Amino acid sequence: MEWSILPQGPLNWSDATLTPWQQSASSNPVLWGNCDKYPRLVAVTTVSKCAGNYSEPSLEVLDLPEANGSSSVGCSYDKPELSRTAAGAQDRGSGHRTSSEKAKTNESKMPSSEVNVAIVALIISLIALTATFMQVLQQYYASAAGYSQCNEKVMGGWAKTKTRRFSWEELRYEVQYDAPVIFVSPPLNQRGPIPDAPIHFLDGTRESMEDTWTTPEQDPHKNLSAKDRVHTADNERVSWSVLLYAIQGMEAESREWQKNQYPPPGSPTAKYGLSSTPPSLREHHTLTVALQRKRKSWDTMPPSMTKPYATTAMCHMIEMLAVLGIYWKEFDRRRDRYWAEGNGFLVLGERNDLGIVFSLQVHGKSTFERNRVIPVDYVKELAFGYVPTIYRDTIDHSRLKVPSDMPENLSSLQMGRERELAESLTVIGCNTNAVNYFLEDGHRTSHIFPIAFEMLGMLSQNFHINNSSFTYIPNPTPYSLDKRSFSLRKLLKAFNEHFDADVSTTRNHIIVETIRHHVEEVLEHYWEKDGAQRLLCLRVLHMAIDAADEILTAKSKDSMEPYGETPNASNPAVPQLVYSNDQGETSRQVMRREAVQDVLRSHFQEVLRLLNEEDERAEAQSLPLHPANQSPTSPLQSRPRERVGLRTAPPPTFSKVDDASPDERQQLLMDVYFEVVRPRVVEKATVSTGRRASLTRTRPRSLPSMRGARSISRGPSLAPRPSSSRAGSSTGGFAADNAPTAAAPDGESDADVAVASDVGDEEAEDGNGVAASAAKGEESWVPLAAQMASHDDIWCTLVFRMICWLMLHDFDKLDVQLPKSELLGSRVPVYIT
Repeated sequence: MEWSILPQGPLNWSDATLTPWQQSASSNPVLWGNCDKYPRLVAVTTVSKCAGNYSEPSLEVLDLPEANGSSSVGCSYDKPELSRTAAGAQDRGSGHRTSSEKAKTNESKMPSSEVNVAIVALIISLIALTATFMQVLQQYYASAAGYSQCNEKVMGGWAKTKTRRFSWEELRYEVQYDAPVIFVSPPLNQRGPIPDAPIHFLDGTRESMEDTWTTPEQDPHKNLSAKDRVHTADNERVSWSVLLYAIQGMEAESREWQKNQYPPPGSPTAKYGLSSTPPSLREHHTLTVALQRKRKSWDTMPPSMTKPYATTAMCHMIEMLAVLGIYWKEFDRRRDRYWAEGNGFLVLGERNDLGIVFSLQVHGKSTFERNRVIPVDYVKELAFGYVPTIYRDTIDHSRLKVPSDMPENLSSLQMGRERELAESLTVIGCNTNAVNYFLEDGHRTSHIFPIAFEMLGMLSQNFHINNSSFTYIPNPTPYSLDKRSFSLRKLLKAFNEHFDADVSTTRNHIIVETIRHHVEEVLEHYWEKDGAQRLLCLRVLHMAIDAADEILTAKSKDSMEPYGETPNASNPAVPQLVYSNDQGETSRQVMRREAVQDVLRSHFQEVLRLLNEEDERAEAQSLPLHPANQSPTSPLQSRPRERVGLRTAPPPTFSKVDDASPDERQQLLMDVYFEVVRPRVVEKATVSTGRRASLTRTRPRSLPSMRGARSISRGPSLAPRPSSSRAGSSTGGFAADNAPTAAAPDGESDADVAVASDVGDEEAEDGNGVAASAAKGEESWVPLAAQMASHDDIWCTLVFRMICWLMLHDFDKLDVQLPKSELLGSRVPVYIT
């Protein structure tokens, strides 16, 4: 459509003033303008042109919106809109449109308000529908209770096992996850508490860390310093995850430390059987921590538990804490209060709806180097106050049978509290007075260290792993041992002086030489600092204890063989409970054990009596130490008078040991032992053995009948004992031992009896026995276990073994045993949060 401009100037008509704006080329122009009467409306009129003049316009008011708040003509309307308006005006001018058509035209010109409302309602409905759908979806997901508590911040890598399982019966989600079941077992164990579930051993290797999600990369504190690792802000992690990290770190750190202790290849220490590599875990360790994964559902979570928990048994929990160097401060089962700490850890336990629940926290730096507990199976008993002895010949890894239920044959001792120590003395055979010293208050049971550790050193198993650097074990006694208060090296030196200076006793030359050799080896190689030299010292001590065990048990041990290149389950580096291939004890071994028991009984009775006696001097003078039938060569006769330079004053007492300085107390203790305790013990033990022999109508073999043989020691010179001129004594060596004897020869002293040397008559007849070989003058080698031993030999061996055993084993000075022996092998489930 072609447009042109109308003549300028206003066109007055009635109440309206129209300003010409535009005109079409047709005869009916369209005028736009402001309407004075209706300022908010726009007037549209049509005019006809006649002879150049405009006819009177007809005005039609249209309800159009105001443009930009102004009534100016054409301010916001473009030409297409004007075009449509003009077309409508022309139609009206022609008179062809009806009212309905005009209404339709008006509706088409502007949007309807109902449409706008409908659009808005549709949008709101869609939003409401979406929100409702999301709310329903959220309700279903919210039914998965506990899912947020199984995230990585709480469970670490174990969070990967969490899943949702939709239950169509309940129309909700169920949360499932894996949690560990932790236990303690040998590394070759194939059976766990969960049947057919794989067992993962926490041995500190990379594979083990990945299987248990305890790799260093998953440790939230991996980039923190040792100081920053100890904090209180980050407590979201479950404590059993901290426990798993601690055990893995213990194995890895201790293995690396021990590896650095070994000497380079070709070191002179090779002659002692030392290897260039440490013993491996699988072949030499008999105690490891393991776990199995158990699938659990959050539906079974008690209301009092807010985090996933691990499961273990009460006995395994106590054993794991003992391995980590954590010691109990409170163990009250009546009030269900449990508190342990040590090596940077704190453990608290209490009872809730689920059962006994423990939590572990880190409050300091932990180290697993020299203080690492020896990984042997015996730790399972030591942690409960039980001590396996050298006379244990069976083993029960499950500990389902309490050792206290075993026959009373010294195979196990209870030492967890004073009452149990008294029971152990009863098993040994001590009298009521000795037992009451532990049962009644106010009595003394220690000299420079508690008597309980003396009992440990004389009878306990050797827990040290051959060629290993670990020496710490849990303390099975209620007493603390601080080696800084005395010197075991000085104690061994004092023992050696008395042992070499003795010239009046009748002893087995082989046993004397063996003990003397090991004393010299220990004193020469004794070393306390870390390094290869300390490893050599431990090896020498291990060999010395093995030799003493052969004498005391009359059983051969193979643990003195060099460390093998390809060890296995029967490797001698692993302490074994069975010393020989014998099933049970032979008569010789039974006699040796009974003789050792006689010596032990007399020794502890005498030591406890001297410790608690108010007037030791009066008691010593009243003792009948010189019976009429004593032999002049008996160790009970005039021993102080035969020793050159020995004091002629009253015998030494424990009160003098108490008054002595730290440098002198070791020497004075050995003075009391050798000059006072030893003669009385040998006398009483000899009487006990003789009485038992008379009841069984058997006579023990006697060392005096071996006079002239090379196996008799008379002191440092090791000269053969001259033939006795007493009636009935034999001058023909061993031959008289094989002859039937109804009674002891005239003048024969019970103190000279050789005990438990059950070399049978058959051996004498075929020439393979010790007696037959000696009678023929042959110098055949005889195992140490087959040597005859007198009560004096046994007493010296026990004291020597006690010193070496305490040198080889260490205890934390803060570690003391709390009563819990009833829980050994207990499978009561406990939980770790």
